[in-house]
This record gives sequence, structure tokens and C-alpha cells, in this order.
Amino acid sequence: MDVHAPHEPVHTWRDFFTHLTIVTIGLFIALSLEAFVEYVHHRHLVHEARENIRQEIEDNHKAAQEDITLLQQDLDRTNSNLDTIRRMRANPKTFKGTLTFTMSFNSLHDAAWNSARDTGALGFMPYKEVQGYADLYQHQKLVDDQVIEVIHRQTLAMTPIYMENNFTTISTNQTESLLHDTAATLIDVTTLQQIVQQLNTLYIEALKKQ
Repeated sequence: MDVHAPHEPVHTWRDFFTHLTIVTIGLFIALSLEAFVEYVHHRHLVHEARENIRQEIEDNHKAAQEDITLLQQDLDRTNSNLDTIRRMRANPKTFKGTLTFTMSFNSLHDAAWNSARDTGALGFMPYKEVQGYADLYQHQKLVDDQVIEVIHRQTLAMTPIYMENNFTTISTNQTESLLHDTAATLIDVTTLQQIVQQLNTLYIEALKKQ
């Protein structure tokens, strides 16, 4: 924004106030245009952020629905493992069976939310709207943390199996450890499934507000 002094000399008070009025009007117009450009930019920033977050929530909602099914499959495998380990504990020398430790889970994304925060778009949104997004993504982070816990637990549960060549050489203490960690995995997966179900409800509520 440039402001230029009058080119013609000022001879009277009338000339002075005329030039002052012209300069004042010019400044007002320039500032108004600048404010309007900023307003349009902020509206575009918010609109783009909302659309990106809406699409991200929709994608995460679809992933969460599939994750609920995948977690149920993991629960079924874990329960089957528990039954197998109990049979192995009862008949360690003659036992024959298999254990399956595996987990499938769709990642939940937060790139749109982080981008909106980093570009400052959240600062131009209503506080209540931002708080709603913040609560949702905080719950999503809780899911991510719980997934890591479950994977870690399942990995530890397999330790006695990798320590020995076959089931018949696993000691009683190792069997108890295997049973304990598998049961703990069952608890962790059950908890994770409940948290994902709650998160999925939040996704649905958020999409209704769009």
C-alpha cells in the first residue's frame, strides 16, 4: 500500500483540507480493500480446511467400521489361542495344535487436521467447532496408542514359542506366561474394540454436522 503526497502546492486551508480528504479517502479505500482480501483469503482457508477434514473423517469412518470387524476376528483368534494353550497346559506331552498371533488394523489419518492447525485455519473457525474436532482427533489418538499397546502385547505373548523348538519342550512357567499374556491381549483387544466403536459414533455425529 503506497501513499503519495499531493503533487500540487497547497496555497490555502481549503487546498490543505481537500488534499487531506483525498488522502484520507484513499487510505480508507486501500485499508478496506486489504481487509476484504484478507477476509476472502480466510474464508477460503476455512472452507478448504473444513472440506479436507470432512473428507478425512469420512475416510476414517469407513476404516473404523472395517476395523471393528477386524478386531472381532482378532478376538476370535485370541479366544481360540486361549483354548489351545489351556489344552496344552493340561496335556503338554501329547498336545497337538496351532497358535495364531496376528492382527490387521486400518490406519486412521490426521493429516487434514494437522494441516488446518499448522496453516492457522482453526483460528478463524468458531471455538465450538474447533473443540468438536479436537475432541474427535484426541479420541482417535487414544485408538492409535491402544493399537500400539495391543501389538506390543501380542508380540510379547509369542516369546515362549520362539524360545523353544516345539510345544512339548515349553516349560510350565513358560506356558503360564503364554497363557497370561494371551489373556492380557484379549483384554487389550476388547478395550480397543470398544474405543473404536465409540470413535465411530463420534465420526457419525461429526459427519451429520457437515
